[in-house]
Amino acid sequence: MSRSSSRYWICLALLAANMPAPAADESAPGPADQEMSAFAGSEDWKADHDQRVKWFREARFGMFIHLGLYSAAGGYWPPDPAKGTRYEQQQAEHIRTWASVGEPDYGNTLKPLFKPEPGCTTEWAKLAKEAGMKYAVFTAKHHEGYTLFNSKAEYSVHNPVTGTTNISPAGRDLFREFADSFRREGLIPGAFYSLVDWQYPDKVRYQRYLHQHLTELASSYGPLGILWVDYSSAGNEGPRWGTRSILDIWRSHQPGVIINNRFWSGLENPNGDFLTPEKYVPPAGYNGRLFEASHTLNESFGFSYHDDAWKGPADIIRLLAEVASKGGNLLLNVGPDAHGRIPDPSARTLREVGKWLSTHGESIYGTSGSPLPYPPFKGWITVSADERDPTLFCHLREWPEGGLLSLEGLETDCSSATLLGSGFVDVEQSQGGPPAIRLPATPPDPSDPLPVVAVRLNGPAVFDSSPYPRQAPDRSVTLLATQALLAPSVTATNPMRHEESHIGFWSDTGESVWFPFVMRYPYTIRRTNGAEEKLPGRFDVILDAAVGQESGGEVEIRLLDQTLHYRVLPTAHWRDFRETKVGTITISQPGLLSLHVRPLNIKGIGLMNLRSVKLIPVD
Repeated sequence: MSRSSSRYWICLALLAANMPAPAADESAPGPADQEMSAFAGSEDWKADHDQRVKWFREARFGMFIHLGLYSAAGGYWPPDPAKGTRYEQQQAEHIRTWASVGEPDYGNTLKPLFKPEPGCTTEWAKLAKEAGMKYAVFTAKHHEGYTLFNSKAEYSVHNPVTGTTNISPAGRDLFREFADSFRREGLIPGAFYSLVDWQYPDKVRYQRYLHQHLTELASSYGPLGILWVDYSSAGNEGPRWGTRSILDIWRSHQPGVIINNRFWSGLENPNGDFLTPEKYVPPAGYNGRLFEASHTLNESFGFSYHDDAWKGPADIIRLLAEVASKGGNLLLNVGPDAHGRIPDPSARTLREVGKWLSTHGESIYGTSGSPLPYPPFKGWITVSADERDPTLFCHLREWPEGGLLSLEGLETDCSSATLLGSGFVDVEQSQGGPPAIRLPATPPDPSDPLPVVAVRLNGPAVFDSSPYPRQAPDRSVTLLATQALLAPSVTATNPMRHEESHIGFWSDTGESVWFPFVMRYPYTIRRTNGAEEKLPGRFDVILDAAVGQESGGEVEIRLLDQTLHYRVLPTAHWRDFRETKVGTITISQPGLLSLHVRPLNIKGIGLMNLRSVKLIPVD
């Protein structure tokens, strides 16, 4: 039974508790910091927010680059895949923690192995541009405390613990090389800076040290699009860093910069220019707030010799479309090795993503999120920002059955439709029924990982106000786990992403689940002597569930005045999902309905992992 892991954040919280923290001295924060809301309540930051984030809204896709001494270890300690101990944890950039290595051993061991090749940043920038990315964020300093910019801070230049924190090769400044390389390719550079520092020893002076670093980054490397800081925790945020002063510094040197929300605790806290969910996509965005989902091409941010869980082009393209449909950006991480080389699987995937964007990019760049939380088809919707050419982009995660693409709920007339990369397709605008697009029965290009239909509208996209799932053109209804409402007492958990979409940890008979949905066409039409008669529709109820051995139970499924009982039996394991018919129900009236799933008894450690409930018309 799966639950999203919080080990990463627990680990960082524990580390943050032991890191140097500023004590009360002349640089301690003043009252303004104590009352700080979004960007210290600064009217300047608020007033030009829309102007500053305009490029970010349009970009949608950026490169995250994690490089540091940890890259030389690659998930092993000692740093040798043949002789070292292999650490299975996903964050290879935390090898110092996993292997319990202190300074100066950590730095002395890895510095001789850290040899980024001349020109490596140029190769990164060319690859990012080929992949269709518009900006990049590079680790100027990660938690280990080493600086990839040549800091002039006293401790960075020379200290008795690690000698120096500056680890660029002699005569070079890696952050400068990064910024210059990406600007040459027309991409916007940004700086990642860790507020956590695992090596700085003096908590009284740490805030001053942090401010000097951030002043150097703001003033010495030309225009930067983003300051991306990490990491805060409850009681170790905002005033702890002297955030107000840092924002003033960046406002002075980088008036166009945008800044994330991690000067404060929580990935979804409302401060900053944008929110930062990590390794997940929010189910329905953030009600108009900008966000940037950071993800990795395998599981680790830092380079790992043994992490082969590579995402393919289809995974990334679908992830990008899903994020864009929620109104967000995707910041996709690459972890170069100690020589600055991006692993071949990452590079191959990025190039394929770039090829897809070369023909489908208009459905991603500059679009806004879907006005519908749940599209009437299996996929995602983005909307063009050009009011002169209002367009819906329908990203098809699955090809619609029979080639009929429903636009149920759309109240704006469609003028035309195009299958991007293939050509025009027919629009069926039936009187009284939902508009639909008539596609070929099968995809014209089977190699396209995510076909997109561009639907040109005769005005702004207007949908009915219902936020609930709707019927498909074949009158079926699919209710996903992400769309369920859980009773307040439920300990079962909803998923965060479609790829993991099931309700799990269902272990108490008091845990009820509701699936609200809109039924507009329940009827079966009977024609007699040219006359039509509407008859109540019959629908098979299908559960898509997985159950571990020696688990399961019995559930009651209720819709209006009808009740079905079903015995939940084990499948092969908790990830072995199977569709099973529970029974048949009759629906005679359209409207907003709610299907209720209630456990009657539970066997073993849990009831089931429920991925979806489907209503399939019988006649």
